[in-house]
Amino acid sequence: MTRTRNPELTRAALLDAAGRVLQTQGAALSLDAVAREAGVSKGGLLHHYPSREALLSALAHELIARFRACVEQARAREVAAHGGAPGAWLRAYIEVSFTPQAGEEALIAALAPLAGHPELLAGLRAAQAFVVEEVEADGLPPGRAHAIRLACDALALGPLTGVPDLGAEGRAALREQLLAWTRG
Repeated sequence: MTRTRNPELTRAALLDAAGRVLQTQGAALSLDAVAREAGVSKGGLLHHYPSREALLSALAHELIARFRACVEQARAREVAAHGGAPGAWLRAYIEVSFTPQAGEEALIAALAPLAGHPELLAGLRAAQAFVVEEVEADGLPPGRAHAIRLACDALALGPLTGVPDLGAEGRAALREQLLAWTRG
C-alpha cells in the first residue's frame, strides 16, 4: 500500500505525541521518546522540528492557538446569549480560564523551561498579543479590564510559581467577582 505523506498531519501528530510525552516525562522529554510516541523515526521528527526547542516552541504556539479558539467559541456563546455588550470577550476569557482543558496544566508546566530562551519568548509574546488587543477593545475601562485579565492569568500561572491554590470555594468567589466586574 502506498503511504500518503501529509506534512501538516505529521506535524500535528508530532505535537500531539510531544504533549503526551510532556505529561508523563515533564520538561525532561527526549526527542527519541516523542518520535517513538508518534510512530516516526527520530530523523522524521527532526525533519519537521530540527531541535527540542523548536518542537517545544511549536507546541507552545499550538496551545496558544487552542486557547484562542476556545475563547472565541465562548465569546460566540456569550454574544448569542446576551448580545455584544461590553465585557463579552472578558466573560469568555474568564469562562475558559476557569475551566482548563484536561492535561493543559501539565503541558504549561512542562513548557516553563522556554522562559530561559528569550528568542522563543519573543515569538510567544507576539502570538499572545491578541489578548491585550481584545481586552482593550472589549468596552470596559482599561484598568478594570486589565485587572480581570491579569487575575485570570495569575490563576493559571499560580501552580508554576508555587502560589497556594484558592480551593474550590475561593476560586468560585473569584470567578463571580471577576464576572461582576465585567457587567458593572
